[in-house]
Amino acid sequence: MSQQEDDLRALAKIMDFLRAVSIVLVVANLYWFTRVETVDSGWFYSTVHKICANFNRTCGLFSTTFNAKLFALMLLALSCFGTKGVKNEKITWVHIGIAVAIGAVLFLLNWWMPAIGWRYTYIITTVCGYVCLLMGGIWIGRRLKNNMMDDRFNDENESFMQETRLLKNEFSVNLPTRFYYEKKWHRGYINVVNPFRASIVLGTPGSGKSYAVINSFIKQQIEKGFAAYIYDFKY
Repeated sequence: MSQQEDDLRALAKIMDFLRAVSIVLVVANLYWFTRVETVDSGWFYSTVHKICANFNRTCGLFSTTFNAKLFALMLLALSCFGTKGVKNEKITWVHIGIAVAIGAVLFLLNWWMPAIGWRYTYIITTVCGYVCLLMGGIWIGRRLKNNMMDDRFNDENESFMQETRLLKNEFSVNLPTRFYYEKKWHRGYINVVNPFRASIVLGTPGSGKSYAVINSFIKQQIEKGFAAYIYDFKY
């Protein structure tokens, strides 16, 4: 359980990082297309401009107002997809649709404003649109009851149905098992129906080889009347 909690915390940190990068892209977009200076520091703006210019020259990130916004939306969607929100029955798909529609219009369809000098209007509409899209993404996580993130670490897909029958004969060794499949715990058996074909047990020191397997082999073979030659290097 502790390992799973650590994995969940690590996943949350990754999602927070993606969302932070998305916000940085939005802020960089606003700076590049409005050049509104809010900090009286020449070296700060020269450094920011140099970084943005390098990105633009390398991948055309700021060649249009859409490029950085689309990357920001992609990262925002990934961060919302990877975050499991608390269920809220009061939020409906109508609310989500309205928030996403308003956000998309404000965030994407204001590309013409910087060209006519509406810099502050462009900033306000972009920020409001991003907030609406963020709310819509969070609401989707809260609305979905059975989403794919119920199995964050693919435990369900990595499980499979194992042998549940007890197959016994005069030579067999049968080891009881317990496994998880289709969101339920099941009881089964590892049936070694012909131990004379050779058996090998591999595992790290302290993993339970002797306790779970070797001792059962010895006990069941003695119960069936077989003689055993046992050699333990440690003792």
